Amino acid sequence: MAKDSSAEIAVKLEGLRQSFRQKAVRDLDQLDEFLARMAERGLGQEDQHAIIKTMYHLLHRLAGSAGTFGLGILGSEARKLEQSLKPLIESDQGVGLVPNGGPCVEDILTPDFFHRARQLRTMLSQPQSTFRERAGDAATEPVVPPLEAAIAVYLCDLPEAVGVFLKHTLTNHGFTVERVDVSDLLNLSGEVCAGAFAVITREESVASISSALQLLKQQYGISSPPLICTGNHNDFDRRYSLADLGADALFSEPLDVPLLADRIERLINERSKAIPGRVLILDDDEDLGRHYQLVLQEAGFDVHAISDPEEVLLALAECRPDIMLLDVRMGHYSGVTVAKLIRFEPQWLSLPIIYLSSEKDRSVQLEALAQGGDEFMTKPVSDDYLVRAVQVRCYRARQLNQLIIRDSLTSLLKHSVIKQEIEKEHARCLRMGHVSTVAMIDLDHFKQVNDRYGHRTGDHVIKALANLLRHRLRSTDVIGRYGGEEFAVVLPECTSNMAIEVLGKVCDGFSEILFTTSEGEISVTLSAGVAELNAFKSANDALNAADQALYWRKKAGRDGVTAWHPQS
Repeated sequence: MAKDSSAEIAVKLEGLRQSFRQKAVRDLDQLDEFLARMAERGLGQEDQHAIIKTMYHLLHRLAGSAGTFGLGILGSEARKLEQSLKPLIESDQGVGLVPNGGPCVEDILTPDFFHRARQLRTMLSQPQSTFRERAGDAATEPVVPPLEAAIAVYLCDLPEAVGVFLKHTLTNHGFTVERVDVSDLLNLSGEVCAGAFAVITREESVASISSALQLLKQQYGISSPPLICTGNHNDFDRRYSLADLGADALFSEPLDVPLLADRIERLINERSKAIPGRVLILDDDEDLGRHYQLVLQEAGFDVHAISDPEEVLLALAECRPDIMLLDVRMGHYSGVTVAKLIRFEPQWLSLPIIYLSSEKDRSVQLEALAQGGDEFMTKPVSDDYLVRAVQVRCYRARQLNQLIIRDSLTSLLKHSVIKQEIEKEHARCLRMGHVSTVAMIDLDHFKQVNDRYGHRTGDHVIKALANLLRHRLRSTDVIGRYGGEEFAVVLPECTSNMAIEVLGKVCDGFSEILFTTSEGEISVTLSAGVAELNAFKSANDALNAADQALYWRKKAGRDGVTAWHPQS
């Protein structure tokens, strides 16, 4: 389904505001009826209690929603009236005297209360003080490239020999490398600037390059790209000066290219923190939930909104959100209890649940948090605050998820996760009928590298291969660290012949990378085995076949790719 444009979203939001005003009129008509009944003589205590409870929930809904739809004065006054009724609602003895000598009905439902409640209707026609700060305007958040984007590296104002060296070596690491000057940087198109890129220059040019990048940032609204400088000054004052001028890293000559490549990758990833995520909203006020959904969709989030708590488990399974926004009061359902119910399922124990509530009592909030929630957002929530708050929480949630599923050294998927991905793609092959390939990759003579040059060098080699695979393979390919120096790759809709061609280029590029050791520079080769997933009854059988092909490659002399084939 195509995403709505900002103009279409604005039209829908205006429609929701009009719908809310119409519902508010009906709610206030109902409130007037209840006020008239409470003024009747001889009304029984049970009837009083039922009416006050209904009025409380009606005022609670207005207090939480009115501000979001541009009726802040109405929402504020409804909240005050709601809080006036709260002691009666919380009474253990129902309507009547509240324990510990609290007020009774007559102390709260005074003539002033009746007057203020009836004045709510006039606030519907007062000039609107809109609570909407357009997410597109408020979110002056920089445009941040996705993690899967190809990384371009611009070499600017470097000595000839250094520029030629870095263009060759960084290209082998999978980056797109160009040598440019300052004027070339300033002429980069908006499309190029929206992608992932970094700039490398010498320390003497940091000030001018940093100024050029700031101009690009202002012109296109992009995140500041990483600026890395080379030089030979390692004293504190010089480093401080470079950092103050805008440099993100300093590499001393002679340059350690694998370390440089790893730093570029990490800096790019850090700047990808604002990538929107998936959000599930559960709010029984359909208009309010739809409003939140549209605002977050306009900011780039993938949002699923439901109004019936009974649908929550199915929605979680379908949406698999990064975070969940959950209303606290939903008719006869409690959001706090729904949060506890969600936590029954082990897979949702770590899901961040943020309560949406007009409840301001900190003790009540803490008690709710203790039952399964993680944080409170107090209604009414402005569009600007909603977008920014969800951005931060989605980013933090993804950070934690990365720690769970990603290998700490390479940031690739862990062993168990890549096996699950292989199984998913095998099932998709059977269902869709297309051909996909699984590959097993292993570094040649890696034990000798570790034994002779140390584990630090070994870690550099492993990280270099991980970076190269990310850059040379498609964003749809899935890469995991299977164990030690061994990697597994899923290549969807790719035959074994196509995989041999792609991975052959990876082998060639990796063999040209030079690693600096105490004994000088070394290179390392790799071997790979591939097998087509749909040729096997199970994903595990295909994985074993790729591993068998890798074994054949090792016996044939290493440094290349071999496909599995049936043996007699």
